[in-house]
Amino acid sequence: MTDAGLKKFLAFLLKNKEMLSSLLENLKPEDIERGILAIPESVINRDIKMLVMDKASPYLNDYQLSFHQNSVFVDLNINAKQLGRIKAVYMLTFSQFDFNENAHRIRFTYKEDVKSEGNFMQNMAVKAVGLKGSYLQAASEMAKLNFLATSKDNITINIDALNIAKKIPSSLKIDFISSEDGILKLRFNI
Repeated sequence: MTDAGLKKFLAFLLKNKEMLSSLLENLKPEDIERGILAIPESVINRDIKMLVMDKASPYLNDYQLSFHQNSVFVDLNINAKQLGRIKAVYMLTFSQFDFNENAHRIRFTYKEDVKSEGNFMQNMAVKAVGLKGSYLQAASEMAKLNFLATSKDNITINIDALNIAKKIPSSLKIDFISSEDGILKLRFNI
């Protein structure tokens, strides 16, 4: 790494120190020395939960994430306004992981199980939405988020479309290793 690259990386760490502090507390030095980020699900479910909830309110009441079988399981409690409360469970399986100087995109295949917890009319409306395709696809289209692309069974997160992408050092390369036993493992190289 060049001197300029090191300075840019250190500046990135300092600018994002609050968000990264709980993550750093859960990382093991021996993993970092080997270039591995082992992120426990507790970091996302407990340590940065308020940050996630602040960004997703008023639509998200609660969430739980788990890492198993090279997939991410997401359990959501959603407030869909006129549709009422919705319980949604997703199994996201990594199908593409590009995080390098050219692109920052993650693609998953997904399966969903969505149920209304509202009244009879809300339940019927939720079922009607599901007749048009996947619920995730419908929600993505309604939200018009430029960093998400969804199809019937795929979702792509384009990190380059987010403002945070400008803060990512161009020399940072991350590869997916596994998602097992409550830990997401990534290999990084700077």
